[in-house]
Amino acid sequence: MYLSHPVRRIRDDPIDGEEVTLRVTAVDAERADALAERLASVGTVEERLRFGGIRVTVQQERVADVCALSGIEAVETDSTVTIDAGDAGEDVTLDGTE
Repeated sequence: MYLSHPVRRIRDDPIDGEEVTLRVTAVDAERADALAERLASVGTVEERLRFGGIRVTVQQERVADVCALSGIEAVETDSTVTIDAGDAGEDVTLDGTE
């Protein structure tokens, strides 16, 4: 499973009481419904996206629980605009922060 660098940071050092919105991608579109149900037990499913993607908002301390779910291909922050192919391939956001 791919975890973006900001997701790994949040998972490892969450801020209590702070929320984060994530883009979670199922391993395939057919498993997205079951994954969305499991994500709903951890946070609030905001939107279903194309290609098995799910936008979910969780408390930062629950990011580790999201990452522990089966059937996930990738977890990224929702603020991701693009993946920078250079350097470390970290998430690039609209305001330039991670």
